[in-house]
Amino acid sequence: MSLPLSFQKEIVAELVAEDALLIMARGLGLRNILGAFLQIYCQPQNLVLLINTTAEEEATMKDDLISNVGQQAQHFRSITSEQSLAERSDLYRFGGVMAITSRILVMDLLTGRIPVHLITGILVSNAHRVTATTTEAFILRLYRQGNSQGFVKAFSDQPEVISAGFATLEKTLKLLYLRKVNLWPRFHVTVTESLESHTADVIEIRQPMTKSMKTIQASIIDCMDVCLQELRRSSSAIEIDVDDFTVEKALFKSFDVIIRRQLDPIWHRVSAKTKHLVGDLKTLRSLLSYLVSYDSVNFNLYLETILATYTATSNTYWLMTDPADKIFTTAKSRVFMSQAGYVDPEEPQLPPDMRPILEELPKWNVLSDIMDEVEAEMYHAPQPEGQDTVLIMAQDQRTCSQLKRYLSTQKTATTTRGKPLMRDLFQGYLRWKSNMKHFKDNLIYKKSVPMASNQAQTASTTRNAQPPNKRRRIRGGGNIAVVAKNPTPSFDQEAAAIASFVNEHSEIHPTTTQHIDLDQDLNDGDCFGLVEPSSLVVVRTYSGESDAKLLENIKPRFIIMYDPDPTFVRCIEVYKACNQGKQVRVYFTVYDNSVEEQLYLSALRREKDAFTKLIRDKSVMVLPIGDVHAQQIKDQSLLRNIHTRIAGGGKTGENAPLPRIVVDSREFRSSLPSILHSQGMTLDPATITVGDYVLSPNICVERKSISDLIQSFASGRLYTQVEAMAVHYSHPVLLIEFDQDKSFSLQDKSEIRADISVTEISSKLVLLTLAFPTLRLIWSSSVHATVEIFEDLKRSEDEPDVAAAQAVGVDPDQEIDSAFNLTPQDILRSLPGITSKNYKQVMSSVQNIRELAELDMASLSAMLGEGPAQTLWNFFNKDSRLDMI
Repeated sequence: MSLPLSFQKEIVAELVAEDALLIMARGLGLRNILGAFLQIYCQPQNLVLLINTTAEEEATMKDDLISNVGQQAQHFRSITSEQSLAERSDLYRFGGVMAITSRILVMDLLTGRIPVHLITGILVSNAHRVTATTTEAFILRLYRQGNSQGFVKAFSDQPEVISAGFATLEKTLKLLYLRKVNLWPRFHVTVTESLESHTADVIEIRQPMTKSMKTIQASIIDCMDVCLQELRRSSSAIEIDVDDFTVEKALFKSFDVIIRRQLDPIWHRVSAKTKHLVGDLKTLRSLLSYLVSYDSVNFNLYLETILATYTATSNTYWLMTDPADKIFTTAKSRVFMSQAGYVDPEEPQLPPDMRPILEELPKWNVLSDIMDEVEAEMYHAPQPEGQDTVLIMAQDQRTCSQLKRYLSTQKTATTTRGKPLMRDLFQGYLRWKSNMKHFKDNLIYKKSVPMASNQAQTASTTRNAQPPNKRRRIRGGGNIAVVAKNPTPSFDQEAAAIASFVNEHSEIHPTTTQHIDLDQDLNDGDCFGLVEPSSLVVVRTYSGESDAKLLENIKPRFIIMYDPDPTFVRCIEVYKACNQGKQVRVYFTVYDNSVEEQLYLSALRREKDAFTKLIRDKSVMVLPIGDVHAQQIKDQSLLRNIHTRIAGGGKTGENAPLPRIVVDSREFRSSLPSILHSQGMTLDPATITVGDYVLSPNICVERKSISDLIQSFASGRLYTQVEAMAVHYSHPVLLIEFDQDKSFSLQDKSEIRADISVTEISSKLVLLTLAFPTLRLIWSSSVHATVEIFEDLKRSEDEPDVAAAQAVGVDPDQEIDSAFNLTPQDILRSLPGITSKNYKQVMSSVQNIRELAELDMASLSAMLGEGPAQTLWNFFNKDSRLDMI
């Protein structure tokens, strides 16, 4: 892969010379850098592993290699759970670059299926995701234990993540077994010289928002400020840091992470009001984004959706404030207003006294003017056919679909291009409001029917009760009740009037019954009426580093950035620097003095501050020499062999072997095996039928997270699992593990009942222990606490045998093998009617689950027997829609 820019060549040269962690600014071509290393090592004499990538990224890298090296790209292969053990072993022997999933690789490393000493090196993509509990850190630890000569090269374009927290860069380097970091920000001297030597023609358009949009934006910010003040006030009793609770930080999605990081450990102590305030802040931030991306009709519809779901017990604090009232009234005035006796001359069939305003987005007119300018430029300075491409970039797919509809509409002398679109959207809004009224009426009717039978019983008890309009005086209770107006009556009255009108005139105005689909897709080659059909107008969404490939494929002459995006700006700079002779004009549009502009500038500032902090941390960080993990294992082994009853703390004798644990192969999706291995335990991965971890011949552990515990109780799977453990092991253990960052509480005290209830999780646990007296429940606050629990359980116990653990729960005449893929096997065994007795018979009879689902009742009966076959057939042929009636 050719790298035309000097800074990209320098980056590759540095990484080839010495292993390091590369951190680049987004948009500077990190994918090209990684692709260059794939091209270098894509040879049969190498065995290079690429980890921590997604399937989409692997497919993109494969396409890039094919376009650059042709047949040589056959040495780049993807390894997933679909390949069998024999196929994976053959691929390892063939060599090349292997993009492999982390769970498969860690199992192959532990079992020795892959020759660790023959691995040339490991390429770690998305290095910012590597933490102490991830499988990638486990892989690198196993790799370094068996191979100290191979290379490790890591790549990341998220400096904000690595710079956050305390010594995050130092911790990441330790996990990657690296001692050097290469930082390449946008303000790097070499990068600046490469990109600013040939710049594109940029026209920045700062479009003012309408007066109504400014009012709504200011009101939303006021609501956020009110919620933050109330959040600080309500959080004073639980001792959390409120310095981060500012409006500026609340504008970013990362604010949710900041606030939940503080509240999650004490979530069971947080009041309901505080929980609702956290959700309200997320809703308000969404409103700020929708204000500049949604049209006035859909924005008002979204607000009314929030209002329609409001109830007296919903505790939506911001809806009861004065700025919220201004938001709703102003948003409604952008769509229509009530005017007595008004009849619309263009749409006489609209509801009476309703005057459509239908305010268009200001950027629509800007886009129309830009396209007119592009058309004039094409006329006066024509280019060869195919070189007049216009590329329009937007933030999301909804905006792209709407822009396509807008551009496909012709402008007339009396109307704008957006007016027909707004009319259609308004008609769809009226139909939605009518349907919402019918939906609420049906919902109220269904709720009132069960209550009707109870009214007669309660009537006698309320005759002597206090009248509802009388309020009993309570000593000291003058300020207890806070009376707030209900914001929904006007909405309900308006919806009832519109519903009545639409029902009366549905046969006269059939247009209102049409569904307005904003997500319809148009061909990219369609002419939108503003340029010649020979030219091409492409509308796309931002997709990060993939936009660089889009620019190279399309080679646009005109680029319109409908929404600002820092990464795409860098992609344009790199594209122009690589195509110096290409004429490129960029139209950069942004709302002036808006939150959209603030977010763009804040993103640039945050990236710059992150690189500044990383540069400072790089100059002062201290990294130990040698393998720290190996020294820790040695120290732990020494402590195990010291006996305090021998004078001077002498050793008991020869070094005892490391503790062993048999781990089910499906458990490698979690972080517990990695932590167990880091504490000096030997793991034996195997496909075991009973339990998840076998600690000794007598102790078997079934590990459940909270979500898995609830699902297992709901499906009945936990009862079967505990029953199998109780039959084959003398000490079955159910380990309930909590998240380290979440509260160590199963449920709130107010949710615990005095009696047994089959619907309550704590009651189900009690019934489970009554059914299996030998079962032991162990509660673990985190994965690290689980490791300590396992160490305590294994003391004075014999080591487990892998073959014996695999044989438990399997018929003697059934051979234990791994010829079948584990993931489809798990899905099959979770189906009703499939048991440990018949699942292998099913796998031998059908190719996949789809073939099993298409079998008739007779074929299933011949395979499973009448009872299990009927259960499975009912599951496959059940219409789930009947449960919703």
